[in-house]
This record gives sequence, structure tokens and C-alpha cells, in this order.
Amino acid sequence: MSLQMSLVFGLLIFEMGYLLLLMVPLPFPVRQKLVNGSVKLNQSRNFKSGWAFTTVMLGLQFIDCVQKLQKYHYAEGSLQSRDLGPARYDQLASKFYSQRNLYITGAVLYLEISIVTVVTILKKLVKKEESYRAATSAETGVDAKNTSDDKEDAAELRKLIKQKEDDIAVFRKQLEGVQKQYDSLNEDELRTKSD
Repeated sequence: MSLQMSLVFGLLIFEMGYLLLLMVPLPFPVRQKLVNGSVKLNQSRNFKSGWAFTTVMLGLQFIDCVQKLQKYHYAEGSLQSRDLGPARYDQLASKFYSQRNLYITGAVLYLEISIVTVVTILKKLVKKEESYRAATSAETGVDAKNTSDDKEDAAELRKLIKQKEDDIAVFRKQLEGVQKQYDSLNEDELRTKSD
């Protein structure tokens, strides 16, 4: 394998490992750091330039591999009937290398697109998780505040209930007094009518 293809293969292995790392269910703080690091890296001008250069070079290599394979495909059709010996084997070896290079560069280009897509999805997921955790922590803080407020409200309500019970007791005594007065008036009226 040439030095160029060794570098491309190394890039393929790195992209596969990075995509695997992104896809593994990690704890939230680790995933948050990983995604935030990827986002900051994507915002860097130097990284963008290097990424664009690499993508263009891989795209050109991919197109070159496709053209070589088409050339071997057309040549294969005209040479099928004749056996040329070692020249035929060299042609088959070149075709094999072109196919290998095509698959490797195609996989690298595909994984570049996949990594960008996965990082975008994970960025949205991390934002949703952050907002959920913020809402949950704010809600528990409100609950703690509400419990102290609830205790104060409960004490005030108990005091009000006690006051109302005292008022009810006073009204009952007044009602009993008024009832006795009424009954006593009623007896006097009955006596005067019967007399």
C-alpha cells in the first residue's frame, strides 16, 4: 500500500473509532464534553480548511479510482478472448488496487458525512438534556422553597381555623342564650293565652 493510501486507511480507522465513540452510550458529562469539543473544533478556521482540503483530495482520488476502473472494464471486454500472460496479471492487480482504493476513499467520504450528521444530532440531544436538567434542578429548588412557604401557610391556616372554631363556640353560646330567651318568652305567651 502506498504512503498516500496508508494515510487514507489511517483516516478511515480514526473515523470509524470516532464514530463508535460518538455512538456508545456514555454518561452525560462525558458526552457533553465530547460534543462540545467537536463543535468547537468544527468552528475553528484551521480545522475547516484542513477538512475541506482533505475532502477535496479524497473526492479527486475517488473520481480517479472510478475512471481507472472504467478503463479496466473497457479493456477487459476487448482482451477476454486472448491470454496475455504476465501483462494480464498486472492489469488484474491494477484493477484490484483501484477497487481497493475506491472502497477505502468512498468509506472515508461516507464516514465524514456520517460524523457530521451524528455530531449535529448529538448537539441537539445535549442541548435538550441540558434544558431538561436545568428545568429539573429549578423545579427541585422551587419545591424546597415551596415547602418552607407551605409550612408558613399551614401555620397561618391552623391559626385561622382555631380562631374560627373559637368564633363558632361563641356563636353557639349566643344561640343557646337566644334559644332560652325565646323559649321563656314562648312559655309566658302560652300562659297568657290559656288564662
